[in-house]
Amino acid sequence: MALLALVIAILIERYYHGNQSIARDKLSSDNWYFAYLRFFEKSLGTKSWYQGWIKELFEVLLPAVLVFVIFKLFDHGFIASVIMLGLMVLILVHAFGPQLPSKQLQGYFSAMSHDDSQAAYEYAKTYTGKESENEEQMVKDVTETIFYNIESQYFSVAIWFVLLGPAGALLYRMLLWQQQESKLGIVGTKVHYAMEWFAFRLSALTYLLAGDMARGIEHSKGMFFDLNVSGKELLNVTATASMGSYIDGEEDQDRPSSCASNHCAISLSQRAGVILFAVIAVATLLGWTFV
Repeated sequence: MALLALVIAILIERYYHGNQSIARDKLSSDNWYFAYLRFFEKSLGTKSWYQGWIKELFEVLLPAVLVFVIFKLFDHGFIASVIMLGLMVLILVHAFGPQLPSKQLQGYFSAMSHDDSQAAYEYAKTYTGKESENEEQMVKDVTETIFYNIESQYFSVAIWFVLLGPAGALLYRMLLWQQQESKLGIVGTKVHYAMEWFAFRLSALTYLLAGDMARGIEHSKGMFFDLNVSGKELLNVTATASMGSYIDGEEDQDRPSSCASNHCAISLSQRAGVILFAVIAVATLLGWTFV
């Protein structure tokens, strides 16, 4: 059922977020969560006890626990299975995305192809959230953001869905939303770090298989089991190194693109995604998944 839910969710998510109308923007995947946070802030924000780990309990853990309980109570029978499949798809659709880099970076790639440096810098700044000092740094920042966004918005969601079910996928994504808004508390920060540390390392293995494994291992072997090396740092080092000969081939062309590494990063991520999906499919068939 995990594989079926993932397939349906990915198909829906690609269609759902392909339309950039205002109406669809209002139904953005994180709007419901921040509405949920505002409700508790309005209801309990004035209470002296509503702070610290108790606040984090309500804001992050409570929704995940409720989802876990619901799936445990209604996991028997055909009708219940159909309903649970629908709920799994709904959770995944809201946890994935919002968009793949190939869609988000269309303006950036167009500007780079027309040598419009100013426009490219603006697009890159919007995508990465960083001010790049020069074009080389801009391309590097975009490459690293491509890897991180695909990992945090797709790969890690799928990994935690398989390992811990819908509750795991939802928990990870809620922590990510809070982290992006700088609202994570002490407990949430530690849980988020641990979840990324583990999931990003699993994904790093798929990048090694999809790219230049020798170069990837050479650059990351001393970091892989280091608890002080974050998942994001390990993934960026491994994925960038795994582009290896692929990016060298792009740069050896008669007219190499200044953003060749960005295109290569997207292609490598797609190949890594296929490998991850194949692993999930095998795990599902063998009954090694949570759902």
